Amino acid sequence: MKNNFKQKILKEKEFDSFSADFLYNTLKTLSENKKNISIALSGGSTPLPILAILKEYKLNWKYFNFFMVDERNVSISSSSSNYGNIEKVFLRNVNSSSHSMINDNYSIEECAINYEKLLYSKIPLGENNLPIFDLILLGIGDDGHTASLFPDTKGLNESKKVVIKNSVPQLNTERITLTYPVILNTSKIIILAKGAAKDKILKEIKMGKGDHYPIARIINSKVDTTCILGIN
Repeated sequence: MKNNFKQKILKEKEFDSFSADFLYNTLKTLSENKKNISIALSGGSTPLPILAILKEYKLNWKYFNFFMVDERNVSISSSSSNYGNIEKVFLRNVNSSSHSMINDNYSIEECAINYEKLLYSKIPLGENNLPIFDLILLGIGDDGHTASLFPDTKGLNESKKVVIKNSVPQLNTERITLTYPVILNTSKIIILAKGAAKDKILKEIKMGKGDHYPIARIINSKVDTTCILGIN
């Protein structure tokens, strides 16, 4: 099978509106063929203005079930919560089901275990017995991380579990994250990235010099992947 990576490069001023349109068309196509659609959303600041635009589009939102790609070890009410921030700008404005990774009544270890159980109960399984998301939305960090799969962390080597607690020593923190097995089992991936640092990472990967970046494993995979890059 050939690599299925595609890249769209835009001026940063066009990035949000183009990305929202692209997401809308992707979701519209999905909703024309299915009525139970599973999507995993990434946090951070990049997708928030895009999702704020997307909420205004008319779609059969009741067909969509939104999950999280990763989460910080904070309460949903925290300004650092991926789910909390997405809920404010997007999820509360659409008639869809959504599922936070964090429950304040449980430890981060318990939250990871419970979220894995949730995915297995809510999402169809493939022949490999792993959940198949219809779409996963990813980002890229300045260090080349994606989801909460950071360089030199144990989560990069997970081969069985689909949700884990990943310790990130360089940030002195712990995160919950989807793993490569489930991310690479998805039907489609859209990567949203902005800035010169991300452009440099992507160019290194395309030249075969960036395999140490966690995002490289996504880009070099067989999954239908589109990266939308905004640069000045």
